[in-house]
Amino acid sequence: MVPIRYIKAKLADELDNLAALASYPVRKQQLLARLAASMPTLSVEATNICNANCVFCAYQHQERPTGVISMGLYQKVVDEYVELGGGSLGLTPTVGDPLVDSHVLERIRYARSKPLITSIGMFSNMISLGRVGAEPLVSSGINHLVVSVSGLDQEMYRRVYRSTRYRQVLANIKAFATANITAGSPVNVEIQMRCDRPLAEVVKYPDYLELAELIGPGKIMMKFRYDSWAGKIKQEDLIGTMKLRRWTPPRLSPCSELYSGPMVYWDGRVGACGCRDVNASELIIGDANQQHVGDIWFGHAIRQLRDEFMTDKIRPICASCTHYNNVSITLARRNREYLAGIRPVHWPIR
Repeated sequence: MVPIRYIKAKLADELDNLAALASYPVRKQQLLARLAASMPTLSVEATNICNANCVFCAYQHQERPTGVISMGLYQKVVDEYVELGGGSLGLTPTVGDPLVDSHVLERIRYARSKPLITSIGMFSNMISLGRVGAEPLVSSGINHLVVSVSGLDQEMYRRVYRSTRYRQVLANIKAFATANITAGSPVNVEIQMRCDRPLAEVVKYPDYLELAELIGPGKIMMKFRYDSWAGKIKQEDLIGTMKLRRWTPPRLSPCSELYSGPMVYWDGRVGACGCRDVNASELIIGDANQQHVGDIWFGHAIRQLRDEFMTDKIRPICASCTHYNNVSITLARRNREYLAGIRPVHWPIR
């Protein structure tokens, strides 16, 4: 039987989403105008290289060259973001792992030196924590870390992440969690499990129980449905109890990703969506090597994508995406702090 806390958490989120959706028609115009005038987040793909080969991830279908962003370009886009008023910085690539980047600590510390960068976060599989160090990462200035891992079992990790480094990963998670607790928990740490066995079974695994004791069971969640990455991942690619998401919210607005902020890829191209354009080719809106990120984010290309989204001109990658959320999600109670932090950017429209 699925633990009741997982059921309660899922039900609470769904009710929250429905309440936000119900309020959307009344608040639509004001919300869209507010979002279009803001840049809540800057996402930077320091690298698109990964050290796992997960069955659920489109990394296995990536066709573009791999690389690492230059420090000069990274500092340029962070500085330009600060010039725009700053906000949240995300270091999670579309595909890849940020800890593969040997300069990740230097990048976090540079961003943290800017008072207008309010938070820094990333997802990681934690395979490469050893090259960074648990204590240095805890003290780097990062605020939020989400760990992607299978159900806490060695054979499951081999099946789902197609990696033999489970024991290394588990030791790294424990080392980081311990260092974080010792430092007074400056980093909000969450574990997201990708499992091919039922949750009721997974929560009985010894490694799960040990980790839950260390960080608290409320910090460990499980993904129940998986995105197709616009058709790149099929149901037959998944294993065991893993299922593709078959339902998306009604398309009442352009996708919320088109308002959350740009993704700067390692080579300087800038995308409108950091989540699903795995080859950084279908939703490109500019080039940070040549343009200011403000000119890109408040420019013609992103406005055109939003305008076309609800028409038959919608890009194929968006039309087939099951990761879609309409902007009403911004009105959910759990996103209240996020919405309150959105500030208009006074930047000339070009």
